Amino acid sequence: MSTPIANIDYEKFVLSAMLLRDGEIVPDIAAILKPEDFYRPEHRIIFNAILQIDASKDTPVNMLTLVNFLNDSKDEHGVSFVDKVGVDYLFSLPQVAHTTAYATFYAKDIKDKSDLRKISTIANKIATDANSGLKSPLDIIAESATHFSAFSNIQNSRISDVGKYLMKDFWQDVETQKAYSLRSTGFSNIDKYQIFSPGLYVLGAIPACGKTTFAWQLAEQLAITGENCIFCSYEMSRLELASKTIARQLFIDNPNSSLTSAQIRKGGWSNHISNIVNDFFHQNYNLRIIELQNETVDDLLKILRPLCSNVDKAPVVFIDYLQIMPSNNVNTKLAIDDSVRKLKLFQRETNTTFIVVSSLNRTNYCAPVSFESFKESGNIEYTADVIWALQLYVMNTFKDGTGISQIRKTVDDAKKQQPRQLQLKCLKNRQGSNYDSFFFYYSAFDYFQPCDESDFEEVEGPPEKISVPVEDERDQ
Repeated sequence: MSTPIANIDYEKFVLSAMLLRDGEIVPDIAAILKPEDFYRPEHRIIFNAILQIDASKDTPVNMLTLVNFLNDSKDEHGVSFVDKVGVDYLFSLPQVAHTTAYATFYAKDIKDKSDLRKISTIANKIATDANSGLKSPLDIIAESATHFSAFSNIQNSRISDVGKYLMKDFWQDVETQKAYSLRSTGFSNIDKYQIFSPGLYVLGAIPACGKTTFAWQLAEQLAITGENCIFCSYEMSRLELASKTIARQLFIDNPNSSLTSAQIRKGGWSNHISNIVNDFFHQNYNLRIIELQNETVDDLLKILRPLCSNVDKAPVVFIDYLQIMPSNNVNTKLAIDDSVRKLKLFQRETNTTFIVVSSLNRTNYCAPVSFESFKESGNIEYTADVIWALQLYVMNTFKDGTGISQIRKTVDDAKKQQPRQLQLKCLKNRQGSNYDSFFFYYSAFDYFQPCDESDFEEVEGPPEKISVPVEDERDQ
């Protein structure tokens, strides 16, 4: 029989010390230990009772209040906790410690033993999974990372004394944050206003505004500047996304290009495509695609954890898109709230930057974008650090009293325009103030070109030098 990873004498000493001087040392021990850190079940019951007595502030923490509390508390079967612990065992505690001097030292040892037991359990599970041969190495690694992360979350919870923090770590954190002021999205009209710090960014738009194309172009531009980018796609394949890259670069190099991404996927070719593919390959940009199908947010985070943890540069992760991410929750609002909350917690833990694509309510398809436009917007509105919304610029031109049929006709005409005139509204910005940016969107060529609002006044159709082919694009 193996020896347990525990020190029972230290556990008894700490519990005994917590009963001295009316619980004077309870807050210090509570900052180190949780009930589950104790090896013996009786010790977990006693420790939890001491914490509850201390939290009530009604009575001091001593042997009398502990006995009374345990006697009045019962488990689900109606058994008194005094009986579960044992009266004799309970009354033996005051004889163990006569000072609190060593209590925090022993508490840290108890914590170390608890952590070692957790590590041992995880290691045994890894060995069992590996020996069974029923799981792939990648599955075992992903699951193990999740287990270790849950374990490390306990260790990494920080309680900071503000004065000490200001003296010691504040300026180091400021220097880290300052580095993000040099980060560039590749869109000059966004960089003018936005400090692209790690956080949860949500990008919403109605169909035909190119939110997937915008996100993919943003991912490419960030990768070109040296960022580590991961594009998680629930809808588009790597073929569809990569063909957007080629079509866009063809158009940038030659605005008279006639090859769209759809035509490239059907075998359309030109000599220039070979050069684009070769250049992209040899630049070795850190841009990866993860194609997803039935993965829930928990499944996705298992995949991302080893890619986002303990890396030199935390990645920028794109998720396309929020509303089609599967969930075990049949309530759509609760499912979206749960996904957003888990993404934000993961983002904070790993210092990742999330760009999450979101659809908008159908009822807002013919109205200017706002917080109400986002489907089930409760948690998006409160949890996101930055909220972007793309809309057709024509949405700003409607006056009160304009009929819905006229609005729909105007919107349909605006969707047919090449290039389309789009406005990106920043509805929320924890890194600064809200702002508007403007773009020409060449939908046939998957290209967003920054511009000024005044440029829209001069555009009534496609520029003469651009030949726009019929496009059967599917752009979410």
